Amino acid sequence: MKYALLKHSHGDAGIVNYGDHIQSLAAKQYLPHVDYYIERDELNAPIPEKVKLILNGWFTYKPENWPPHENIDPLFVSFHLNPRFADVIFNNPEAVAYLKKHSPIGCRDFSTLNLMQKHGIDSYFSFCLTSTLDIDYKTDEKTENIYFVDVLYDYDQRYVYKADPKRILYHTATGRIFKTMNLPKKNKILKEHIPQDIIDRGIVINQFCSNKISNEEKYEIADETLKKYSKAKVVVTSRIHCALPCLAMGTPVLFLFNGLEDESGHLSRFKGTVNHLNILTTKPKAEVDALFEADMNVFAPEDIDWENPPLNPVSNVELSNNLKKIVQDFIKK
Repeated sequence: MKYALLKHSHGDAGIVNYGDHIQSLAAKQYLPHVDYYIERDELNAPIPEKVKLILNGWFTYKPENWPPHENIDPLFVSFHLNPRFADVIFNNPEAVAYLKKHSPIGCRDFSTLNLMQKHGIDSYFSFCLTSTLDIDYKTDEKTENIYFVDVLYDYDQRYVYKADPKRILYHTATGRIFKTMNLPKKNKILKEHIPQDIIDRGIVINQFCSNKISNEEKYEIADETLKKYSKAKVVVTSRIHCALPCLAMGTPVLFLFNGLEDESGHLSRFKGTVNHLNILTTKPKAEVDALFEADMNVFAPEDIDWENPPLNPVSNVELSNNLKKIVQDFIKK
């Protein structure tokens, strides 16, 4: 049998979010070997022979390229459907038939699950495959490093403007730059949540890299980043594909919300995933619980002992172990 892994080449402003590669490294753990790299947003492109492919991640940026090629034997697990293009997919009878044929669809979040069930597609909440990255990356080796990974990234997009200076003009004209370069607000929020001495100690990581480098180099960067997280004292992040790998590897992680007003952009991805993380917030627990309609793991800034960060929740363990079995059984077939 031949096996394929996703390739992620369609970046924005000349950069790519290698959180996508981290998700694919979670899938790679289960593969005996990788025979093909298949572009995530071009799954309908011809493939010369049958391949097994784990379809975990964020899909349908290009809904015109659905459904995938007939030579792909897919496992839909930890699947997130881009809500912006959901109507395009579900109004395409061929795409719906494909999803039904390869059901049940394992959904990464409650939003995707609700969309599938609304359209009569057999589906279940699988959680995220990055929660199984302990297979290859968990280690007993630890450092005193504190990482700040894309914390409040919406308020500081200097890396985007550096890669694509023309975007400065566009965001200035649309007024978006008042949010994306709001460093005073970012710094204010940080100081409300984290002591200055911890901010000063923190090592900043942006989960972006140039789109000009090779696929192999992107995977190498993602691999090295995961190894850093696995050894960290604590990680603070607003990225779920930093937080969930840390959860898997046993690295204490605190999730700091990046803004939740936009249902399509944030809550659609977060509901069901951040339920298993420790959330650092100044909001009352009752307010966070109401937002997610769940009993959330909420920590106020004054609750954190930064020398002895809180242990991660273990509510994900059953979900993560079930994911491991589902993927292992698919590979064995």
